[in-house]
Amino acid sequence: MSGIFGGGSRAAAAPVKTVAQTEAERDAASARARSEERASSKERSEMQGIQQRRRLRRSGGLRLLFSPARQEGPDQQVVTKLGGGS
Repeated sequence: MSGIFGGGSRAAAAPVKTVAQTEAERDAASARARSEERASSKERSEMQGIQQRRRLRRSGGLRLLFSPARQEGPDQQVVTKLGGGS
């Protein structure tokens, strides 16, 4: 049943939100955004870790070939006697 000015019933109108409801919705939206950002950051760091492991696997032979540890041999170690002195 309509009123004098042709307005419909109040049940059909959208309910008015309170300040607490709008703040809760805003907080939930920001929490979702932070969660998505954390997820994308974690995914990016995992991908970087995978790429780093692949890179190490590929270049491992060359890194060992030119490393200072490889250039050291048993002849270059200084042997000292027990008790001090050289």
